Amino acid sequence: MEWKEEAKKKAAYEATKYIKDGMVVGLGTGSTARYAIEKIGELVSEGYDIIGIPTSKQTEDMARQHGIKIGDINDYDVIDVTIDGADQIDENLNLIKGGGGALLREKIVASCSRLEIIVADESKLVDKFSFPLPVEVVKFGWSRTAEKLKKLGLKPRRRDFVTDNGNYILDCDYDELEYELEARINMLPGIVENGLFINMASFAIIGYKDGSVKELRK
Repeated sequence: MEWKEEAKKKAAYEATKYIKDGMVVGLGTGSTARYAIEKIGELVSEGYDIIGIPTSKQTEDMARQHGIKIGDINDYDVIDVTIDGADQIDENLNLIKGGGGALLREKIVASCSRLEIIVADESKLVDKFSFPLPVEVVKFGWSRTAEKLKKLGLKPRRRDFVTDNGNYILDCDYDELEYELEARINMLPGIVENGLFINMASFAIIGYKDGSVKELRK
């Protein structure tokens, strides 16, 4: 197994130690979250009563395959713990997410979680964001919405992809990405949500090339 995969697996498994019997657990989307779902499935097979709140249809299918009961987020006031990945993590534990196309549901679930644990390998840690910022937009007038994003200094291109919510994603390059853009982007007509996750992570668990796993907190 490539070191990154092993590092992601170790980080995800470490995060599941925060899960207790009877919890409502947010299930992230992506390659790292997949390892967490596998481990949660093992906990369920050992007798844990867990309700999973998936952030994508792909995650829901995977969770069911591992015997995890699926809940509707509308039926639960609070999610106890969410385990999710990230495309990049900066020194302040702010994130870029959405490479897998599930950023809207991931942000909704994160906003309802007591504990938002981000799991990743060390390659996702950066001093400065560089990963293209995913922005989910409604199909109607999407090119006009893209023009508005350009006026904010972004360079959008439409991904050949439709989200679980039936929307497009514009992947936006940039020269500089300021935290304040999260709110400015979301004020534009046609924007559903964007992949800047500011002050949403409780902490991160990082797997390293040398085999170690460390928690990063503010």
